[in-house]
Amino acid sequence: MTTTIDSILDDIAQLSIEDQEMVREIVHKRIIEKKRDGIHAAFLTAMEERTQGKTKSGTVDDLFPDPPPPR
Repeated sequence: MTTTIDSILDDIAQLSIEDQEMVREIVHKRIIEKKRDGIHAAFLTAMEERTQGKTKSGTVDDLFPDPPPPR
């Protein structure tokens, strides 16, 4: 059975206002958690690359000594 966004929204519309607010809060928290998981995964990747010596550190001038020419 395929569930569409419209059918989900129709189902939510049948709920009381309080339940709709609860659904909103739950979805909002889940979105935040997914974003947090993505940030954590990027952090772990960056730390692994640092451990493997694949990164550099320094000032902006150290990393980008010559600015690109204007367009």
